Amino acid sequence: MTDSNSKYYLQSLAKGIKVLQIIAQSPQPIGVSDLARQLETNNATITRCCHTLSSLGYVAKDKQKRWYLTPKVLSLGYAAVSSLGWRQTAQYYLEQLSEQTGKTASLSVMESGEIIYICRVHTKRILPYDIRIGSTLPVHCTSMGKVLLAFRPEQEIKAIIDSLEFINLTHKTISTAEAFLQELETIRGKGYAVNDEEFSVGLRSVAAPVLDSQKRSMAALNIAVSTTSMSLEQMETELAPLVMGTARKVESAMFFLEEGGKEPPRGGEQIV
Repeated sequence: MTDSNSKYYLQSLAKGIKVLQIIAQSPQPIGVSDLARQLETNNATITRCCHTLSSLGYVAKDKQKRWYLTPKVLSLGYAAVSSLGWRQTAQYYLEQLSEQTGKTASLSVMESGEIIYICRVHTKRILPYDIRIGSTLPVHCTSMGKVLLAFRPEQEIKAIIDSLEFINLTHKTISTAEAFLQELETIRGKGYAVNDEEFSVGLRSVAAPVLDSQKRSMAALNIAVSTTSMSLEQMETELAPLVMGTARKVESAMFFLEEGGKEPPRGGEQIV
C-alpha cells in the first residue's frame, strides 16, 4: 500500500514509474495524449517524464512519436529476480516436476493484488497467448493467486480483497468477496488451490504455496493442464500431491540458504 501523503513520497518519481507501467501494459507503442489521459495529468508532464526515461535508456519513440519500452527495462526485472537466492533451486525443482508430469510448471510471487511469474518451464501452449517471466495475472481467478493470498495474515488478506475488482473472465470466475473468502478457507484446509476454467475456458491448474518460517506464503508454484487432457478429480488426485511435494522441496532449499548453506542441495542429496 502506498502512503502518498508522506513527506518522503516523491510524486515525480511515482509518476515516472506509473508511466513505465502503462507503457509496459500497452500492447503497442502509446502516445503522450493517451498516457496523460490514463494518468489524469497534462501532456507537458508526460513529455518530461518520457524524456527523462528516454535519457536513461528505458523508453524510446517510434516514427509516430509514440513511446515503447527498450530492452534495458529487462535489466531491472532480471536483477530483481536474480536477487531471490532460491530462484535457481526453484527452477531446478520446477524442471523436475515438469519432466515428471509432462506439464507446464510455474512459480510466482504476489505484488499489489497480482501474481508475477518469476520461473516457468513450458511444455506446450494451452492459452491463446504466451505467459513469460514477468507476466502478471489477477489473484482472484488463478490457482497461484488464490493460494498466495490464502496463506497470508488476515489483515493483508482483507486489504487486498478490498482492493480487488472481481471481473468475470469466464462463467466460472469467482465474482464476490464473500465467495472468495470461502474459497480461501477451503484452500487452507486442503493445502492447495485449483483453478477450474476461472481464468480461461479450457484451462485448469493446481497450485501449492511455498511458505516461509512463519508459515506465510512467499511464492506459489503450479501445474497447468487443458480440460481435455485431465479432469478436475484427476488433477487433484494425481497432480496436487506432486505440486505440494515440490513446494516443500523449494521451502527446504530456501531454509538451507537462509542458514548459511553455500550451495543448495540438489539432485540425489537429502534435504532435511
